[in-house]
Amino acid sequence: MNFDKHGFRAAPSHQEKVHEAAKFFNAGRTGSPIQQAELQEAFSTPDFPKLLGDAFTKKAIVAQKAAVNEFDPILAHTTVPDFQRHKLVDLWGADEFERVREGEEYKGGSLNETDLDHGTAKWGKSYGLTFELRLRRLFSDLANFPTLLGNGAVKAKNTAAASALVTAAGAWDPALFGAVQSTALDADGLDAAINALAIREDHRGDLVDTSNLVLVVGPGLQTQAARLLNVDRLVIKQTVGNKETRTEVPNPFKGLVTLLVSRSVGKRLGANQSKAWALVQGKGSTLPSLIDTGLEGHDGNVDIRVKNDQGTNVGGGAISADQGSFNDDTIWYRGRTFFGIDKGFGTGVYASNGAA
Repeated sequence: MNFDKHGFRAAPSHQEKVHEAAKFFNAGRTGSPIQQAELQEAFSTPDFPKLLGDAFTKKAIVAQKAAVNEFDPILAHTTVPDFQRHKLVDLWGADEFERVREGEEYKGGSLNETDLDHGTAKWGKSYGLTFELRLRRLFSDLANFPTLLGNGAVKAKNTAAASALVTAAGAWDPALFGAVQSTALDADGLDAAINALAIREDHRGDLVDTSNLVLVVGPGLQTQAARLLNVDRLVIKQTVGNKETRTEVPNPFKGLVTLLVSRSVGKRLGANQSKAWALVQGKGSTLPSLIDTGLEGHDGNVDIRVKNDQGTNVGGGAISADQGSFNDDTIWYRGRTFFGIDKGFGTGVYASNGAA
């Protein structure tokens, strides 16, 4: 069949050809037997599989951006040039300006290394489209794998972030949180936690900023936490001598603390997720709690490749990747991304296992 008049060849730009290849693929995989046969033939051309590969990459990126990145509110982003571990440079602090008198030179500031280290890593997954599947024209399986790769990248980052907060034993990690308290999640407990953070000094000698706090809970505490943060007024208990009084006041937490409900954290906390809660710093804080490290020169989107191991014809001449592997006729697609999740500054965090 001559495809010269089809959009994936006739379109004036590469991006439009990619778009037309995706349209042709979608029409063929769900269309009439003739359309499916045309799609099968298009896979044997040298240009259509490449254009469709670009379209799949775009689809994977869309799926990646649409997937729920649970921890985005608390991930501070940075990059490194390689896969070595690096000392974390304090990019979030700032030297105080000094008075410059007439004729004086400006005094130099510095970016200091911290005691923390961080790094990035390579993550990925591959999916095979078998020869038999292609013969049966089950193109929907091929259409679904970019979404699998995009969602898989986000799921891996969610799991890595949850692992930095909660140990494999199902407890808040003391390497980040230090001593874990036994305070219930209520108005008094949350107030005590914020006050405890407010009087701490960080590694720069500054008081901890409590204006960018995020309350992290599993689904088991979601409704309780939402009520606590969103109601207009709260009842505060006060004890003077032997007398306890209850006073209704405007909710001081509304707009001050952001709620983050994480299924990944809930899964790791196990049965304790109905009581356990933590306060961490938001990603805009000067004391970020989690560091998300990418690889320089890569934007963090899923990169999709097709395996080129199909061999050559006996009589000479190249064979397109869509013909499948030399070993088993399977077309292998691989998705790849780069990130690393590391613990940040522990001064501005607080964790509780709930009331004993």
